[in-house]
Amino acid sequence: MKKLLILGASNAEVHVVKIAQLMGYYVIVTDYYTDTNIIPAKFIADEAWNISWTDYDELEKRCSEVGVDGVIAGFSEFRVEAMIEMCRRLNLPCYINDEQLEITRDKNKFKQMCKQFDVPIVNEYDPNSPDIKFPVIIKPTDRGGSIGINVAYNKEEYKEFLEYAYSMSPSKSVVVEDFIGDGVKFDCSYYISEKEAILIETCDTTMLTKQKGYETLQKAWTFPSKHEQEYIEQVDSNVKSMLMSLGMKCGVANISFFYRNGRFYVFETGFRLGGGLSFDYQRASKGIDYLANMIHYALNEFNEIDTNISSNRGYAVTYNIYFKGNYEEVVQEVIGENIVKEISEVVTYMPCLYSGFQVSSEKPVKIALCTLHSQELDTILEDISIINDTLKVKTNNKEYPIFSELTSSEIISAISK
Repeated sequence: MKKLLILGASNAEVHVVKIAQLMGYYVIVTDYYTDTNIIPAKFIADEAWNISWTDYDELEKRCSEVGVDGVIAGFSEFRVEAMIEMCRRLNLPCYINDEQLEITRDKNKFKQMCKQFDVPIVNEYDPNSPDIKFPVIIKPTDRGGSIGINVAYNKEEYKEFLEYAYSMSPSKSVVVEDFIGDGVKFDCSYYISEKEAILIETCDTTMLTKQKGYETLQKAWTFPSKHEQEYIEQVDSNVKSMLMSLGMKCGVANISFFYRNGRFYVFETGFRLGGGLSFDYQRASKGIDYLANMIHYALNEFNEIDTNISSNRGYAVTYNIYFKGNYEEVVQEVIGENIVKEISEVVTYMPCLYSGFQVSSEKPVKIALCTLHSQELDTILEDISIINDTLKVKTNNKEYPIFSELTSSEIISAISK
């Protein structure tokens, strides 16, 4: 039986472990964390190591001792970087290399590539320009995963957030762009095989709230995007050409756009598995299993993906569920999770909150990520209503409902043209 090493052991990795085990592989996970609340994948894997996925020397030694046949990671650029290094040391297949990963980290390089392939980008300012029109979004050029990102609405905020972005950038370089707050955030994912880049999903984002300071918190993604056909007509072929020029094999690319007044403007990309775990939705709605293909490739058992995508995709919603407690309150229990997990349309439920968690800021805290899929929109709406009525967070002070719950009108608005 071939052995697969997964870098990381969080809630997200639980789903990767289960899929690899169903495929018949022996699964090992590694993470130096030992807190049982944050490394649940260690309890279902066939083997678990208490080794940091950045301790390359120790990992190389252990992998050689037990005969690891493949390494995979996916939910952050840092783990992907570790995967590249381990695959290099162990002479194992890897869908991405350092140069390709750098495109996702260096936003200036990514923008230059977009310009080369005529993929429209968001308007950018020189950070020292006196002619900046607010609001703007400020980002380190060389960090991923929303690290160091803020939206500034005036000069005072701009100065503060610019200094912060510089402090978070290893190369002390930032990007300042128009913040298209009145546009729709449109996301799409591609699977990149040896022969072609395949558009496998599109979705629109409902933001948590318009409240200042929370602009980058995402409440829900609705699949497929109501702007999908426009995207295919305007941008898709150029993006495919751009992705194929990179030379990736058996990898995935997630690309984010703003959509406003019938136009798309790219602002972010990541060559990794998305934290929304959309591979579960893809399997349920289309019969596409790109994660399984990535696992096969990691184990040197490459299979070309089945591009015979089902046209009867139905509807799907991924719901990021939050609560907002008071500073230093301690979570005792998340009420209603078992009921939500039993809803037949739920294809993913990833808990993110645990007993003993202490509230450390005024920002909302994620309870869970939940994806539902159905052929009927009314069924989705009914299920969301059940979730809103059922899930609650009990702290040492009081019981809280969901913060800024997802409403039927928001879902209908996101889906209806």
